[in-house]
Amino acid sequence: MTPSPELAAPLLTDDDVAARVEALVGPATQDGCVWLLLVDGDRRQAPTVIPIEDSPRRPERHLTEGLRAMLAHLTDMVATAAGPGSCVFVLERLGPAEIGRDDEEWAAALDGAATGAGLGTLGVFLSTPSGVRRVR
Repeated sequence: MTPSPELAAPLLTDDDVAARVEALVGPATQDGCVWLLLVDGDRRQAPTVIPIEDSPRRPERHLTEGLRAMLAHLTDMVATAAGPGSCVFVLERLGPAEIGRDDEEWAAALDGAATGAGLGTLGVFLSTPSGVRRVR
């Protein structure tokens, strides 16, 4: 299966990353889902988008440690001569559009999981029914 041209384009800028999140996840329709997009060292998105459903309102250590371990197993798959690869995370939840303490905690925990696995983070986004915005 060949990805559509808009999904095959590399994610070279913050605007490219935000547009991809908007296209793939968009406004929230469910509560408590963390989306993971893997991006290789050439800044091309891997074809699989991973939803982690039934995520708690606040990050739990055992979950983020498990995510870090999973990402560590994927680092060789996304590494290229240009770099180690990166993650893009989207927190999908119902409720207000404002970024709250729980969202900030999730962003820090997700960034830490990626970094702990040897990957970068191209962004952590919040998806609410009002739309998508960058948390970090």
